[in-house]
Amino acid sequence: MLRKWAAALSTATILAAFTGAQPAAAAPPQALADDLRTACANHDAEAAGQRGWARSRFEQCHHLDLDLELKKVNTGAHVGWIFLDLWVLATASDGDRKVTYEVSVEEVGISSHLNDALGYISVNFTGCNTADVACTGTPLFRSDTIQGWFNQPKLATIVATSPNGVGTGTYKTVDLLAMMSLNVEYRDGQTIPYSNPVAVLNASRFDSAGSLLGNGKHHGTVFTDFVPVLDLDARTGSNHEAEAKHVRHALRRPELTFPSFVGKGVPGEVGSGHPLHRLMNSSLSAQNHNGSVTICKDVWGQDYATGGMECDEFPFQSTYEGSSTSTGGNPARWHGSARPIDGDQNGAGGTALSNFYGAQRLLDNGDPTVPGSYGDAFYVNVLT
Repeated sequence: MLRKWAAALSTATILAAFTGAQPAAAAPPQALADDLRTACANHDAEAAGQRGWARSRFEQCHHLDLDLELKKVNTGAHVGWIFLDLWVLATASDGDRKVTYEVSVEEVGISSHLNDALGYISVNFTGCNTADVACTGTPLFRSDTIQGWFNQPKLATIVATSPNGVGTGTYKTVDLLAMMSLNVEYRDGQTIPYSNPVAVLNASRFDSAGSLLGNGKHHGTVFTDFVPVLDLDARTGSNHEAEAKHVRHALRRPELTFPSFVGKGVPGEVGSGHPLHRLMNSSLSAQNHNGSVTICKDVWGQDYATGGMECDEFPFQSTYEGSSTSTGGNPARWHGSARPIDGDQNGAGGTALSNFYGAQRLLDNGDPTVPGSYGDAFYVNVLT
């Protein structure tokens, strides 16, 4: 972009040098979340998309760096330029049903031969104030001149909240799809306006899962676009080394794992596009484990557990991709792996998985009887 060629220069110097634009007086410093903002700037391509870039289940950002050419109605002749950066830094609370949005329109400018009093930028934050969600922060809508935005870039600190215990299902979940429109105009009656009705789309979910997550935070909020990754450590000295090596083997060499059949492919590896999905139905989880134990017995014998061994399985029994739920109760056709490993290592791996579920607020709002209905998605990465 024209304004990014010389980051060390002032906005006024950049605009004058490259476009003849004439911004207003210097703007006050911003009070946005610098750390997330810096990370967001390093992921500009994703952040510029409608759904933005999520750094975690609890941090998401949107950044639109726009150089908008103004054109005449009917003829399309060049009129000039308007410049702006739209920032939305969003933080979800792990412990409260709350999302905070920091919104600003920065580095605004207009071509010097144009009347900056006729240049207008309008933003409108919508999606809140439903039966289960309320937004505070004034204003949620602002339309101002180039001078006005340059003098005061910040729209507002907008806080979306949902009362504890309100919502659907076992975990009392409420979905929020926050949106922001962007309109840019040169109000001379002869110039085509720029309009983006959904410049920003931010998806979050409030829950009141109580003690089911096991992390002591009975209420919380996550950004649902972010798919978390469970790291398992296969390096020497890891307390779940055997578990991690089994997972790596299942993902990388499925043809050498059991059950054995042609064309087997195991889901869940980060980058594969085939995530796992959390299953919280204890009865179905038990059926998954029983199916995996059947494989262990068939391959390694009835005494496979001798010497402190346990039947380990991947995908985990607590996923929809487990040996029974993914096969309609036919583990012999399971795209997974079961094998005996050290019981202590298996237990440590299970603890790591349980802690991961809690830390990421992974829930199961799926229905096993409905095809394509799953719990929250996640991937697995094996450290070597």
